[in-house]
Amino acid sequence: MSARRPSWRSLGALATYAAAVAMTGAAGAAFAVGYRLALHHGFAWLYGSGDVLVAFASLPLPWRVAAPALGGLVAGVVSSRRGGGQNVGAILEAVTLGRGRLSLRATLWKSLASFAALVGGGSLGREGSIVQFGAASGATLGARLGLDARRVRVLVAAGTAAGFASAYNTPLAAVLFVVEVVVGVATLEVVLPVAASAALATAITRRAVGGGPIYGARDFAIGSNAEYGAYLALGVAAGAVGAGFLALLAEGERRFDASRLPRPAKGALGGAIVGLIACALPAVTGNGYEAIQRILDARVAAPLVAVMLLAKALATTSSVSSGSPGGVFTPSLFLGAALGGLVGAWVRAAPWLFGHEVAAGGYALVGMAALSAATTHAPVMAAVLVFELSGDYAVVLPLMLATTTAAVVARRLRPRSVYTEELERRGVSWEGDLADRLARAVRARDIMERDPPRVGADAPLSDALALFARGSGRRVYVEGPEGLRAVDLHGAREAWEARAKGEGDAVKTAWEAAREVPVAALDDSLVELNEKLWQTDWGEIPVVDPAEPGRAVGTVTRRALLGAFDRELFQRDVLLTRVVWREGGAEAADYLELPPGRRVEVVAPPASLVGAPLDVGDVRRRFRVTAVAIRRSGGEHPWRDPEEAGALAADDRVMAIGEPEAIEAFRAGRAREAGEG
Repeated sequence: MSARRPSWRSLGALATYAAAVAMTGAAGAAFAVGYRLALHHGFAWLYGSGDVLVAFASLPLPWRVAAPALGGLVAGVVSSRRGGGQNVGAILEAVTLGRGRLSLRATLWKSLASFAALVGGGSLGREGSIVQFGAASGATLGARLGLDARRVRVLVAAGTAAGFASAYNTPLAAVLFVVEVVVGVATLEVVLPVAASAALATAITRRAVGGGPIYGARDFAIGSNAEYGAYLALGVAAGAVGAGFLALLAEGERRFDASRLPRPAKGALGGAIVGLIACALPAVTGNGYEAIQRILDARVAAPLVAVMLLAKALATTSSVSSGSPGGVFTPSLFLGAALGGLVGAWVRAAPWLFGHEVAAGGYALVGMAALSAATTHAPVMAAVLVFELSGDYAVVLPLMLATTTAAVVARRLRPRSVYTEELERRGVSWEGDLADRLARAVRARDIMERDPPRVGADAPLSDALALFARGSGRRVYVEGPEGLRAVDLHGAREAWEARAKGEGDAVKTAWEAAREVPVAALDDSLVELNEKLWQTDWGEIPVVDPAEPGRAVGTVTRRALLGAFDRELFQRDVLLTRVVWREGGAEAADYLELPPGRRVEVVAPPASLVGAPLDVGDVRRRFRVTAVAIRRSGGEHPWRDPEEAGALAADDRVMAIGEPEAIEAFRAGRAREAGEG
């Protein structure tokens, strides 16, 4: 049997995808180069020097306070008026969970706000805006090219790698950042495009701003085997300091939120705190690049390094917690360099134990990796990053020892990383492995069928029977002040027949015939829904809003649950729909696969369509959904052809196929013209 040849269409789609990966890498590199140069020249224009430390050291004390305060104020104004954009947590959510959208426009505004805070002297990293722009450019390009959801996710990952690689000139670490921090698993489907994008971005960046490690080439050597014990101790210390730094950031954010100040005022206050610290220690301003260089060269005395460690942590907390957008990765490298410098000073002070040949900046270099591993929980990425920054293979063993130890200690002290804490604050669970995260990311509100048949607690039993007669499901939910109950067709008929025969206590209301059922909350995850559905033999479970526990806002069926597990865990992005048809008196059924990104749902018709026959073409043009059938009240076969169903009634239901957003718009009656993006 001959092998199947790829079609021209498939080859064209592959070429489009490859071009998109290349364009994403190029866009990330171009923005990184422009952003870095703009910051450098911005400092030079405002302060007369592109070196942050030199610039702030030459400023009068009042201006050291005023400059960061003004930068934070402008950042707060831009962020509050134009939105905060996305952060790295949003990238994790978009790539790994396939949720959330990355807006290029919002990212550009956030980058402008970050630029204002940085040129003002805020203690932030420039890498945040660079990485986020790369991710948003991938999302935007994928959407413009009409790529499927899976490839858009990969483009976002590729853009993230391009931004990281351009920010630090470290392509291998960029790939590992995506694999270890963003995605969590390594597959060729992700690694190959990510690696290609990172390589292209690095090549463009090196062509524009020069190659080589950004902190300069470093020579490294181990003077004695006893030094491995010192690097182990450095890893333990880095894990503890990293966990403490994350706790400090969380406490700072809590205090700024409790202040209830407007966002611009918070930014100004955070910047002023940085400025006050800079009056005594200008090294805390900026992302820390220049100060790190001095620590690596062992040009700072140990007591001052200890002060810088504490001061930089406080300054970064003030900038970040006050709402100024920016990264914390480079400030974490600063803290690691300072911690490593302190350990290095201790080692050099004990030549009788460690020998006389101790590398001056070696401990600072390893400390950078160890502390970044502690805050990101990504030891391999951190080790490779510093290896690429140093260019010396001799540093690899101490790096692996220190980063692994730091990550283990940090996880024991603080289970969440700097990025996953951000997600947890937004209510996105990041516990467990990838399957757990995917299962907990989807909520009942995402998969429920709305408008279930329901009656009030005082409604007569005949009202529930009338809903059954209209074909409105196999159970009716009864809403009462004491909670939610349900009555099925069998139970309703038994109660009605007993009442007609005068047997037992007369059942007058639907509430008396109903029984208690387990209910799901709007924010219940797939895991929780699965546990609750296991307790019922009805095949569905009602969903309630915790604010109104006695009102059913929707139902989740076993079929919807299985479909969600299929899409999220197996990442197949397909929906198998059971289709039943009748022909010649016989019934047949089959499972059909909908196109990627589409779903089928039964919804109540918008009020604007009630009272007139349904125009399928008009609905398709205005709402971008396809109406397949109408469920009418009563009759042996309640489902009708839309063109033969006649005028729509308010209690009719429309079976519609389309994108989730389009179906929600149809449900709400929000018309979206066919050409609208």
